[in-house]
Amino acid sequence: MSATPWPADAAREELVGDWSFYQRSGGHRASTDDVVTAWLAARVSQAPPARYLDLGCGVGTVLLLTAHALRPAFSLGVEAQEESHAMCARAVAELPDPPRIELLRGDLRALEERALPAFELITGSPPYFPVGTGVLPSDPQRRACRFELRGGVLDYARAAARALAPGGRFVVVFPSAGRARAEDAARLARLHARVHVEVFARAGRPAPLLDVWAFAREEGDIARERLSVRDLRGAITDEYSEARARLGLRRG
Repeated sequence: MSATPWPADAAREELVGDWSFYQRSGGHRASTDDVVTAWLAARVSQAPPARYLDLGCGVGTVLLLTAHALRPAFSLGVEAQEESHAMCARAVAELPDPPRIELLRGDLRALEERALPAFELITGSPPYFPVGTGVLPSDPQRRACRFELRGGVLDYARAAARALAPGGRFVVVFPSAGRARAEDAARLARLHARVHVEVFARAGRPAPLLDVWAFAREEGDIARERLSVRDLRGAITDEYSEARARLGLRRG
């Protein structure tokens, strides 16, 4: 099999500390979604997990932010899209003295076919839109990141449920407008919400932009929280600056 051609518009960018990643100027870009997912993953982990899995890791932003914050003994990223996998693999290869991080090129829906250990922490940022609900981007990477070409939130939840260790947590981000889909996915996968954070793009908005969930196999009380990225004046809030700082990112 020939190697994936390196994207001409890919650039190395600082991520956290002396860890960097690659993203394309014309491709899918790192966003607030990645930050809040890694932030909640770091929060719900009481201690560095022995094993951490990122489903659909893309170029590696959530994977690297979470691994940097928690330093798991073993981290695994799963990604099917060619360019994203290539950029993530290069970023991992260039890490200075990293913990053990491995990548698996493949469809997360086929994980049950592989002999994998159970993971104490799993993260996922699934594509948000079913095929047919919008115009597909011409760029293959952006298309795969935005639309459910290889499954959606239900497939992520089912993959997580198969791989989640007892007492572990599955942290996933999804648009608040699609909340019912995320809740149905968890129910069908027999997962239970333990933390639910509503993320507002700006304080005072009538509805949140994103939901970030921490699911578990076990039932229990749900902690419900709100996080605003910007205040009424449009400035970065203290709470979002603190979330970034928890990951080692600049405070705003």
